[in-house]
Amino acid sequence: MKISLNWVGDYVDISDLSADKVAELLSLHTAEVEGVETFGESIQDVVVGHVVQCGQHPGADKLSLTLVEYGGEEPVPVVCGAPNVREGLKIAFAPVGSKLPGNLKIKKAKLRGEVSRGMICSERELEMSDEHNGILELPEDAPIGERLIDCLGMVDSVLELDNKSLTHRPDLWGHYGFARELSVILDRPLKPLDLEVAWPTNAGDWKLKLSDAEGCPQYGAVEIDLGGTPGLAPAWMRNRLQAVEQRPVSDIVDITNYVLLEIGQPTHAFDADTLRGRAIEVRAAQDGERFTTLDGVERTLDQNDLVIADGECSVALAGVMGGLVTEVTDSTTKILLESAVFHPTRIRRTAQRLALRSEASTRFEKSLDPAYTEQATARFTKLLLDMRSDAKVLSAPQVEGDSNAPHVVVQLDPARTSQLLGIEMDRAAMTGILQRLGFGVEDQGQELAVTVPSWRATKDVSMAIDLVEEVGRIYGYNRIQAAPLDAPVTVPVQQPLRLLGHQLVQRLVNSHGAFETQSYSFLDNAWANRLGLTRKDFVCIGNPVQAEVELMRRDPIPSLLEQAVGNLRENPVGRLCELAKGYEPVDGALEPQERRWLAVVEWTGKDTPREGQESLFARLRGVSQDLMRSLNLLDNLKVTPVSAEDSLPAWAHPVQSLNYHVGETFLGWSGRVHPQLQAELEFERADVGILLLDLQALAQVAEQAEAKFTAPSKFPGIKVDIALALPQAVAYDDVVGAIRKSGGKFLDTLELFDVYTGPGLEDGQRSLAFRSLLRSPERTLSDKEERKFLQKMEQVAVELGGNLRS
Repeated sequence: MKISLNWVGDYVDISDLSADKVAELLSLHTAEVEGVETFGESIQDVVVGHVVQCGQHPGADKLSLTLVEYGGEEPVPVVCGAPNVREGLKIAFAPVGSKLPGNLKIKKAKLRGEVSRGMICSERELEMSDEHNGILELPEDAPIGERLIDCLGMVDSVLELDNKSLTHRPDLWGHYGFARELSVILDRPLKPLDLEVAWPTNAGDWKLKLSDAEGCPQYGAVEIDLGGTPGLAPAWMRNRLQAVEQRPVSDIVDITNYVLLEIGQPTHAFDADTLRGRAIEVRAAQDGERFTTLDGVERTLDQNDLVIADGECSVALAGVMGGLVTEVTDSTTKILLESAVFHPTRIRRTAQRLALRSEASTRFEKSLDPAYTEQATARFTKLLLDMRSDAKVLSAPQVEGDSNAPHVVVQLDPARTSQLLGIEMDRAAMTGILQRLGFGVEDQGQELAVTVPSWRATKDVSMAIDLVEEVGRIYGYNRIQAAPLDAPVTVPVQQPLRLLGHQLVQRLVNSHGAFETQSYSFLDNAWANRLGLTRKDFVCIGNPVQAEVELMRRDPIPSLLEQAVGNLRENPVGRLCELAKGYEPVDGALEPQERRWLAVVEWTGKDTPREGQESLFARLRGVSQDLMRSLNLLDNLKVTPVSAEDSLPAWAHPVQSLNYHVGETFLGWSGRVHPQLQAELEFERADVGILLLDLQALAQVAEQAEAKFTAPSKFPGIKVDIALALPQAVAYDDVVGAIRKSGGKFLDTLELFDVYTGPGLEDGQRSLAFRSLLRSPERTLSDKEERKFLQKMEQVAVELGGNLRS
């Protein structure tokens, strides 16, 4: 939002303050000012010139050859193509070396054989308006050589503020609100708005109807005969609008924009002759209703939208934008001015749904003071009558419905206020600040009864702490002296789960190349079907921030899978991890069960030149074992393939998954993603695996673990991979026991790295692939020991009812 200090200066005296000082005051007391700029800088080189000679160009019928006096050492020749250039005219002149908007540098030129030493400018070339039919004509008494911006009073300091810092302050969406703030900060008088209009005594004959009073509780209108057609607004008004980046259009449109930017209340002028039936109805739109807005776009409305209609059809999208058919044009002679109160939420939702945020909708959605409607009507009419002597108000303003700001009275304890702010302030000073801000204050002994003014009562000030903030900001937070804390310093309570989680995440990031991520705990409703569950299996959100996103996740895996899908497009290989809570409903309980999880998702593109498909299973197991090793749990870790009796998460592969235990404590799972879910997520191009560990269970067993040191062997080992095709009925523990028993003293470690079912195996079989390490503490083993080991493994496979795969 941009604020003109010339404009603000109409209502509070700031002539003795620099723009930077005003910006500093507002930043300290009201809202942060992001920047200060000077309007007119782009044409500061342009000066007032005087055409002392003007004649026909000898080589072109449509060009004139002039001699321009501009305050330099001597008049200079200038070639001009404007039809209104003539001798004796005062003009806007850009001499050689000056710059115009668009970084256009004026140079000496030769046009049809004649030298031209400068440029006589039109309003469009100066970016003052779109007028370009001729050059800008200045008053006869304009001083030759004076800067144009000084001559026209264009120089203005403009403050830029971030709209987000004003969202909670409906009163600050106009210049008058900032004038009020500065009058309080500086303790200077605030001049009132000029709203004096001699209204006609006759009542208007427009039929106003509020069919949707919830959407529009109050609607006002007044009919005005313009006494002619629209023209240019005065230069002072156009300058102010341009200073805050509003493009001048015509005097009628410019006054509506001026009032909006001054008071903060949007108004809209209809061409009265285009309205049918002398009737205005505010109603809900019909589903599928088509309406063309001022920007020429036809839009489809629904029953949640609010429209203004005449006797036949819609003529405006209420609170957002007017209609193309009833806009003010060059032939308009009468207008109907609208000023209304609209429901802020309805306006915001319409603007968002149609992607049509306008200056009007931005303000209506802030819950404006209903009193602004009458002020805006009077201010528009006053400005119009001052600018157009032939204009005539045809009737007194008509108002349908009634809307008032809430009557808010808040009890404030001055002693508590001083305590909260950390300052010593007497009741009189506190009362003075509030009264300057427009609050009514009644002393009731220990407390003050504070009545909130209408412009602050709609959504801003409602509690005592709001008043504390008002007192504090006007007093000046910068004046509050720093003081040491008057409290004991204690060591913060350590949270073991947080520390453990941080330790494991750092291990994943630093040792395994994972990227930590944090995502929302919300899932869209489609995840219930993807996981083969129902809404009853989830904690559901009563007031979701986004439609169809109503489920609380049971664990972080779905969120990580969604992120992996997006990452796969750019990164064919990756690993993500997240430390987060999961929420599970509990029958008969109001609160869900919360569990803390450490989740990992890894993917490898199937076209990626990396380890084979079976390696993903092994990599995730290796990651989990490394995490257990870091917690001194590896010696007691029990890893088993899942069985039909196990309870698996819905996203887990029914066969190629592993369970992790330490003693009787279950820790989590690893494995591949369920093929059906992988297909639904369009993950066919990648191999995807997961690791999910229960952080609370890990903390429980890690607390009891003891650190052990084992000296590394002096001799190298032999890695031997074996795969046993066995009946699925054979228990994993029996397989591991048989291998270790037959492996003898040389079998150092044994790790399962793949479980396979499918082509190449007999019905009812599964393949368990192990990576074994043979090592002797006394010597280096040879191929002979490896061959003996493989013979023993083949015998083990046969004894268990299967065979050793080759």
